[in-house]
Amino acid sequence: AQAQVAYDGTMDGKFIYDKLCTTRHTGGVAGAPKLEKAAWTARIAQGNDTLYKHAIEGYTGPAGVMPARGGNPSLSDDQVKATVDWM
Repeated sequence: AQAQVAYDGTMDGKFIYDKLCTTRHTGGVAGAPKLEKAAWTARIAQGNDTLYKHAIEGYTGPAGVMPARGGNPSLSDDQVKATVDWM
């Protein structure tokens, strides 16, 4: 059986964000950082590799929980990275 591919394999980070991530990040659900500069400054300072790792593998930190692949196991690593880059 062929593996399922999320969102027809799109690499459009905004599309993936709008379909999967917007509810948590718009509302700050479970500590998800909102798309505001202040919420991302310290995270961005950790570097892209750390942001990608946390988004791909999941992360539990002092502010909340990031589920692996945003909770969609069908997302490829490259799709996750494209979404992180868009954010």
